Amino acid sequence: MDINTFQEIINGWDIWLSVFIMILIVVLQSAFFLKTAIKEAKTIGISGEKRKAAMRAACITAIGPSMSPIIMMLAMSTVLGTPYTWFVLNNVGAARTELAAAAMGASVAGVEVMDANIGIRAWTYGIWAGVLNSAGWLIVVFLLNHKMEHMVHRMYSRFSEKWIKELLGGAALALFAYLLSNQLVGKTTVNYCAAIISGLCSLLFGTVLKRYQKLQEFSMGISMLAGMFLTEVLFG
Repeated sequence: MDINTFQEIINGWDIWLSVFIMILIVVLQSAFFLKTAIKEAKTIGISGEKRKAAMRAACITAIGPSMSPIIMMLAMSTVLGTPYTWFVLNNVGAARTELAAAAMGASVAGVEVMDANIGIRAWTYGIWAGVLNSAGWLIVVFLLNHKMEHMVHRMYSRFSEKWIKELLGGAALALFAYLLSNQLVGKTTVNYCAAIISGLCSLLFGTVLKRYQKLQEFSMGISMLAGMFLTEVLFG
């Protein structure tokens, strides 16, 4: 399929319409939570001035974290389409997880998710993988959310808190190491160059600039963009 035709399909008005409906639900949900929070604040005696100050501080604080999804959108929209990328980052926000799910879905069709034209079949597989990945934890939270606190206390009472954090960190590292290895083993020098540049950028953010928390918010997106753009400059 011609790449222009492919881009027209994944950025079509029907995709935008589906996305708009879901984003509208998120906005309405946010408005409902805000209204409930204001009502509860009045009940417990928080003054209007303090409520305004809290909301103003929250808006300012949200600017930094909001930049990371924007950067990730620039990286993901070229292969997954702007509508879906906008949708998934607004509904879930876990760009790395969604990208990993899309990569797994596309691999079923034997295509790499970061290809400029992965094709409709592979793109559809990637979208379904992302949606099912999101739906899984949403269903679990809906059914078990009221029991989560008890489960967390029980887990931490039986095991070491440090061990639990190390276990979860190791699982995440193993997942992304597996995904990266699929893009390197048997591939060209270009793939290795992009991986090395992105890895060095991540190392820079994680060590040298560790004290600057605001920069950590952008680390994932900037590392990916640096790997793509610098590799393009070097290899054309």
